[in-house]
Amino acid sequence: MKEEILTDAVLREFLLGKLDDEEAARIESLFLTDSEAREKVLVIEQELIEDYIEDSLTTDDREKFLLRYGQTAAQLQQLRITKAIKDWALRESAREQTVPVELSSWSRLRARLRLKPVFVIPIAVTAMIAIVCVAVWLNGRMKRAAIEQELAQLNTPSNLREVPPQMISMELPPIAVRSLEPGKNFTKSADIQTVELRLPWIQKERYSTYQAEVRHVGGDESFTIPNLQPEKDGLSIIRLRLPAHILSRGQYQIRLSGIDSGGVAGTTAEYAFSVDG
Repeated sequence: MKEEILTDAVLREFLLGKLDDEEAARIESLFLTDSEAREKVLVIEQELIEDYIEDSLTTDDREKFLLRYGQTAAQLQQLRITKAIKDWALRESAREQTVPVELSSWSRLRARLRLKPVFVIPIAVTAMIAIVCVAVWLNGRMKRAAIEQELAQLNTPSNLREVPPQMISMELPPIAVRSLEPGKNFTKSADIQTVELRLPWIQKERYSTYQAEVRHVGGDESFTIPNLQPEKDGLSIIRLRLPAHILSRGQYQIRLSGIDSGGVAGTTAEYAFSVDG
């Protein structure tokens, strides 16, 4: 049944926003709960970006693509950089083929020596390294954008009302500024796909929305989840769900900030937990 839903054609329509709400919701649910489905969606997304760069999309699909992938300056800049790299590679390839075929072997050798002196080799190597670095950077940005999109979807009010299978839930007490307590521990396993963290808000100030920053202590991983809604259960409780696949071994710290009516961060509270496995 999953294979029937996740065909390449259907996923392209999903990524371009062509599916109705019911079909889109089914694919979003698979994206959040099934690692194979998530990988396939990301592969089709990459192919769609390639088609845009190669200008092989129809006018209608191009407009829909830009509506979904070109809304922010950062997204547009990523697309421009990727297109510039591809255009440069095509120009270099075409230039390599401009030496006339009828040249003698000696003439071709002399032409190559003139066109590619020894001092050009380090420049070419440097250019290739730069291209690889940019490609790695773009790939990292795309993966991060996919994770942030997954986090936002996982923490919508409608999804928080549901209890998905293979989810564990634990409450994290706020940590004091000087506390050395490591926080609660979570052990990763194949049968756990979602981790729900219940964060009690004990500050006297109350807010209608909150924002959480999840940071891997000692690493460079951090993710921000906005628009979290409080629940009244004696104390105000803010629920935060994380996909288990983004969590790696080590200590994590959560900085929860109240957001006032003007969109400005106010009072904060901190929480901690650790991951094994």
